[in-house]
Amino acid sequence: MIKKKPYGKNAKEQLKASARDKMYRFLLEGDTVRGVFVHGTRMINEMRGNFDLGILETYILGHAYLGATLMSASLKGQDRIAIAIEGTGPMKGLTVEANAYGEVRGFLKANPIPVKNPMETLSMSPFMGAGMLTVTKVLEGMKQPYTGQVALEYGNIAEDLANYCFTSEQTPTVFNLSINFDKEGNVVGAGGLFLQVMPGAPEETDKKLEELLASFPSPGDIAERAENPEAVIETVFKDLGPKIVGNHRVEFFCRCSKDAFTRHLAMLPKKDLNEIANEGPFPVELCCHNCNSFYHFSKEELTEILKNR
Repeated sequence: MIKKKPYGKNAKEQLKASARDKMYRFLLEGDTVRGVFVHGTRMINEMRGNFDLGILETYILGHAYLGATLMSASLKGQDRIAIAIEGTGPMKGLTVEANAYGEVRGFLKANPIPVKNPMETLSMSPFMGAGMLTVTKVLEGMKQPYTGQVALEYGNIAEDLANYCFTSEQTPTVFNLSINFDKEGNVVGAGGLFLQVMPGAPEETDKKLEELLASFPSPGDIAERAENPEAVIETVFKDLGPKIVGNHRVEFFCRCSKDAFTRHLAMLPKKDLNEIANEGPFPVELCCHNCNSFYHFSKEELTEILKNR
């Protein structure tokens, strides 16, 4: 992929931002509650830069990126998970995919999102409308992907993802997703929290979590202040015996490349490829819709691809 605006003013700042963007996995209450925290400020900024998103578009697609990242915490090997939203609102929909390596990519179907009236809040509901949320898991070794679907009931990505988990897995789940902007509209903090009560948890666990969540800082605030998420988890959930079980990087990243697009061009019918190679216009520009990277092919390059068919 091609990152149009790496996050950070120089190499040192970029390295610091990269080190902060992580997913933290933890357990509570004798391993009966599964938790994940994600710090994703760099990820959301680089996503925004590649797609040239406004504040509203960054807010909505960014929430989907954070949600998909949290849901990818249990993936292994070549596993991946995708969240797709189809709605009747002006947003039209989105698709976001995350894999076991912490790589996240995805796009809005409408960019910019049409806004008829001045916005008073960043509520997603008017832009999503009625529709469906689909979650697809592609797990290594399985012959077919697993797909689950629920209606959009809340018009809010965090609440609709929680509803999906409860409906499809019968597991009480909380998503807390937040993106902070400064006065100029820049993303200064992006983070998310995921908690899931597993079967066999004590009956009073739900109530304990509800009380403790009220004192949990906004994930976006934690990211903006560059706080240590592990320290926050251990402090807020100290009465539930928190156990940090691992962390790894997260990143806006797509495995597209010019070589991959060269192979796609080579698979076109010879007649179509010959027409492109001879008529252009040059350079031929191809775009990866998952990350908005553009790849250019000259007449000479296309002629060489055609010759090697």
